[in-house]
Amino acid sequence: MDTPSNNTVYNRNGAPETGFLNAKDAYELDQRLFNGGYTLEQLMELAGLSVAQAVYECVPFHMDHQAGPSSSFAPPSILVVCGPGNNGGDGLVASRHLALIGYDVTVLYPKRSNREKHYSKLVSQCLDVGVSFVDSIPESKKYDAVVDAIFGFSFKGEPREPFSSIIPEMIRMQKENHSLIISVDVPSGWNVDEGDTLNLEFNPDVLVSLTAPKLCAKDFKGRHFVGGRFLPPNLAKAYNVKMPPYPGVAQVMEINSNGNKHRTSVKSGSTDGWEAEYAAYCIEKEKQIAAKEKEEESRYKVEGVNTDDAEDWAVQYHNYCVEKEARLEREEQMKSSNRDANTKDEDTNK
Repeated sequence: MDTPSNNTVYNRNGAPETGFLNAKDAYELDQRLFNGGYTLEQLMELAGLSVAQAVYECVPFHMDHQAGPSSSFAPPSILVVCGPGNNGGDGLVASRHLALIGYDVTVLYPKRSNREKHYSKLVSQCLDVGVSFVDSIPESKKYDAVVDAIFGFSFKGEPREPFSSIIPEMIRMQKENHSLIISVDVPSGWNVDEGDTLNLEFNPDVLVSLTAPKLCAKDFKGRHFVGGRFLPPNLAKAYNVKMPPYPGVAQVMEINSNGNKHRTSVKSGSTDGWEAEYAAYCIEKEKQIAAKEKEEESRYKVEGVNTDDAEDWAVQYHNYCVEKEARLEREEQMKSSNRDANTKDEDTNK
């Protein structure tokens, strides 16, 4: 079983990161959930439901459900942009739930995956509840919100077509149409550990972290929700994840409301105490790591290792390894020669 590595991840300032998952640990955590009996379909359903509830928190919805179909009420319009992987699957599940709530939901799903039959079933389920599918972003329609469900924590490299063109389109909709951009787990195109390293200038208004926040979320400035109320306590502890105190039957909880311009009266629970508690938790973890590093540094000094000469030590260690490999190779050659000699003697004596 792999040991969680997020306690040894450092940010660009050299400080240890805690309370957030890096890409490697996020993948390992998913695998441990699967090994623990969860299925892809089950986790996707829970994640998508969390996303739908976060959208409901952020996009005002005042429909009188008793008015009936003849009502002149125009529900908020939501565009969900789905990628080919699990993040896109989460978006499809969220689309179905949002349509059932009453939103006007449109899905852009330009690159459909054939890897899992479940994805095609999700599309059928969306169509059954009135979700519309489009092949491109309609220029004439203004959406109240756009759900970015393109790439998740497994994304690496640079976005390729058609998504390399869709991301700038979402930025345009945010700026020109004032559409609220809601990203699922990781803003698409961001490095999972380091953020917007490609300088895409894609800055969603809302982030819905699934299971636990990823490292790139540490500096996120918008409204930040944690969703996915399914993480067993033993795994949360193993990966240094402090789960929020979800109130009642809520599937999401807001942990940061910085820069919020779209707050509604709908609340998933009080977050003031939780934000402070979560920050204190991260600080405490960093202190523990700093203390452990100090202890290690002291031990090295006792053993005669000067940490100020780390670069010289690295060179010395490299030379030592090269010399050791050469010595082992010479020993192996000598053993081989001896075996050949012994074999020849045996053949001569036959």
